Amino acid sequence: MKFVAGIGGANVDLHGRANGPVLLRDSNPGHLHLSCGGVMRNILENLARLGVPTAIASAVGDDGYGRILADSCRQLGMDTRLLQVLPGQRSSCYVSILDDEGDMLVAMSDMEIIKGMGADFVAGALPVLNQAELVVCDANLSFEALRSLTENCTRPLFLDPVSTAWAGMMAPLAGRFDTLKPNRMELQALTGCDCSTRAGLEGGCCQLLKTGAKRVFVSLGAEGIYYRDCRGVQLHAASRPFPLLRNATGAGDAAMAGIVWATLREESPLRTVQCAIGASLCALSAENTIDEEISAEKIETMIKEYVV
Repeated sequence: MKFVAGIGGANVDLHGRANGPVLLRDSNPGHLHLSCGGVMRNILENLARLGVPTAIASAVGDDGYGRILADSCRQLGMDTRLLQVLPGQRSSCYVSILDDEGDMLVAMSDMEIIKGMGADFVAGALPVLNQAELVVCDANLSFEALRSLTENCTRPLFLDPVSTAWAGMMAPLAGRFDTLKPNRMELQALTGCDCSTRAGLEGGCCQLLKTGAKRVFVSLGAEGIYYRDCRGVQLHAASRPFPLLRNATGAGDAAMAGIVWATLREESPLRTVQCAIGASLCALSAENTIDEEISAEKIETMIKEYVV
């Protein structure tokens, strides 16, 4: 049976959304919500809810957050044999503050535990990873872990760079990934190109493709996704104004899940981009980071109603 493996961060997300305009350096009334997160784990959860068998390789502490994460993965049907519980360590945690429209103002993460997932962790996970249809990872992994993964994993690797800081760190390895999904700033960190213009965007993608990557999906936020691949195909798709925005936090993770899901279905480049945008709109419409009601039918509805 085809399954997707993921290696990288798994953490608890604490989101706060303000009831009105945010006053900095002051206490703001709002709504606080706790959920399971982590870029790689979020991608796998979206896929699991879409009916794709998944296996997770990550680490959690032997604390309350770790138990919440492990229980959640098992309840979703993920294969958790590579989910390590490390005594005496803090599980990863991500805190974000959203404005009253649902857009993120600031965030902070404590992912110290991920530093323990080095080359040895990757080596132990390889017997499972190399049986997967493809492997999703995020750049929260250390450089040594990512290098070991790219040198020893025999399956196509899909990478979300996560942030400009992490993208800059792993830039020398970028060409070893089959598929990358950076945003403009992450693409600039990966390539050194000024990606604020269309020419710079194209140049950055071409640079990654020349180093060995096969596909690049650049997230442009409200402007959609720009795509370019090693066969010379390039395209851009976006969505109409979206009136259902509730939480922008998980849109990027859902987009990557949409890319993976469409890839498994052997969809065309255009259709794959549309699925990515459709999945991201599902996430935008949900109160939580993950849309618990995401489905093939819902993605298709989003594409038909909003993707242009």
